[in-house]
Formats: sequence, structure tokens, C-alpha cells
Amino acid sequence: MTGLTDVNINEIYARADRMLKTNPRIAFSFDRKWSNNFPSNAGVYAIFYDGQLFYIGESANIKERMKELKRTVNHSFRRKLGRFFEPDSVIERGKFSPELETRLNEEYERNISVSFIEVNFGRIEIENYLMQINDGVLNSIGNRARL
Repeated sequence: MTGLTDVNINEIYARADRMLKTNPRIAFSFDRKWSNNFPSNAGVYAIFYDGQLFYIGESANIKERMKELKRTVNHSFRRKLGRFFEPDSVIERGKFSPELETRLNEEYERNISVSFIEVNFGRIEIENYLMQINDGVLNSIGNRARL
């Protein structure tokens, strides 16, 4: 009888990492139809800033999650990027200052792209593993799943 071994799992992690880094990247757009570039399926996604991997996320519905990417109140990447630019920035009523929101919008349009892989099972484990092996990502591993 064979089962899932550490070798099998590590191969899955390595393949996911490789695919997220080499799959086509979809440049961000504020166009309402931009999220149509993504499937309504579960998966893991990678956000690149100026070509560098900056964030790894997971979702039960990648398309719906991409609709939230542009809103500070809805997506932790936008909040973390804002604090990356201005560490002492404050969020009030779900937004940064108008100046920082404008800067984020400009940075999104110039420098943000996204790749994804569909994952039917184990997406949280893949996301957490990839956060651990990719130095410099803005993610922080929450309490829900520490490896």
C-alpha cells in the first residue's frame, strides 16, 4: 500500500512554487471585467510587484477574490502594501488617506500582476508553505495554519 509521504508532499509544494512563478502573469487593471481572467475555482495566487513576488494568497474562488484586491477594506495585500510605503499610515473607514489610496491605485496599474494555480485540496497548506520558503513576501502566517 502506498500513501502520501513527505517526498510526495514536498514534490507538490515545489511544483506549486514553480508554477506560480512561471505561469503567465495577468497585469492588474481597474476594468470591471479584469477578474474574468481568473477561474471561479479554488486555488492559490501570487501577486507580483514590479516583477518580484510580494504576496501569496489562497481562495475558495479566485475570481471573486480578485474582485476584492483593489479595495483596502477587503484585501490584506493592499493594506500591507500601503504600510510598506507608509509604515505609520492609518486606516479609517476602510481606507488610507486619499493621497496614499491614489498612490496605491497608481502602483497597482503600473506594477501589479497576478498568477494563479487551481488547487482542489490543500490550498491553505500550500499557501503557508510558500510563504515560509519565499523570503520577502508581505504575508504573515496567521493563527489558522502554522506549519
